[in-house]
Amino acid sequence: MPASAGPLGKRETMIRPRPDLGLLAAGLLLALPLGSARAASPAPPQAQPLPAAAPAATAAPSGAGLATPLVSGLGWRSGGRDGDCLVQLRGRRLDVTHSFLHHNTFPEMVRYSGAGFVRALARKSPLWVVSVGLVTDDHARQFAQCAAGAFDGYFRQVGANLRNAGAQGTVVRLGWEANSGTHAWGLSSSSQVPAYKACFRRAAQALKAGGPGLLIEWTNAKKGKLPALSMYPGDDVVDLWGVHYYDTGPKKSTQAIWDQYVNATNDGNPWGIGAWLRAAQAHGKRLGVAEWAIWDQGEGAKADDPVYMDNMARFFRANAGSIAYETYFNTGRLHSLCPSTRFPKAAAHYKASWGG
Repeated sequence: MPASAGPLGKRETMIRPRPDLGLLAAGLLLALPLGSARAASPAPPQAQPLPAAAPAATAAPSGAGLATPLVSGLGWRSGGRDGDCLVQLRGRRLDVTHSFLHHNTFPEMVRYSGAGFVRALARKSPLWVVSVGLVTDDHARQFAQCAAGAFDGYFRQVGANLRNAGAQGTVVRLGWEANSGTHAWGLSSSSQVPAYKACFRRAAQALKAGGPGLLIEWTNAKKGKLPALSMYPGDDVVDLWGVHYYDTGPKKSTQAIWDQYVNATNDGNPWGIGAWLRAAQAHGKRLGVAEWAIWDQGEGAKADDPVYMDNMARFFRANAGSIAYETYFNTGRLHSLCPSTRFPKAAAHYKASWGG
């Protein structure tokens, strides 16, 4: 999301699991068992050597490993966050389910990644997209420690848990939108870039060492506080690119505004969704759009934007071969199209454009 999109409080609400999912209703959020007994917090693991990453020249082409079936009948992988009601709204199954792991502490992240209801989420759709913090809240911006291997053991365990969750395919959005500066892994200064890149590379390799076959996505806000391209960790450790493209900054309420921004750049960095797609293609990667949605930022009825909805549908359809997946962020009253909505026109256009 763009840095101007909303306050930190809103974002923290977004990344925490909703209380109506599986075992959350039972109040088991922070004490999740591994197996039949509650797992003790893992001891801080020792840094271990990781397999050397392949050089960029031999990086896998875009789409390698992304072979899950398209059960929606659309020409691209389409799904949602909290998307069960989207199935009824559009009359099509979901190709993708998007969920988040806790990132308060590393032991909590490990427990959460192995929880039964998380495994249930992983099996809801052929492709599971899971957002994983690059560091945890209690180790905010400890990029140098991460790069030195201090958290390797945790990432290996998380990778193994995700791999064993049972999804047909799994994409890990590692340290999403670091260019916004918002999360514990968000960059606040260009001086942090080298350590951030080294940390991302180390964590990606550890996740794959624990969970062979996982795909790693590098995801950014469409326009952040720092130039995203300067933060790129490398083709050899990144399988997919990603961008958040909410209806903000500015709201795409007319065709002229959409056309003005779809291919926009900012100081040589991509801004519009078309510019992000071209940047991903230049690196031989497909683009994932895990967070896109209507967003009411105090506009009330004006936030109900069918122009944005129609253009997102046309963009995905026209670029289906280069889109890894998209998931509508159907969470909270500021975004949701169903089961109830404050955006009837946008919901109707979603139903029409995605309908079966």
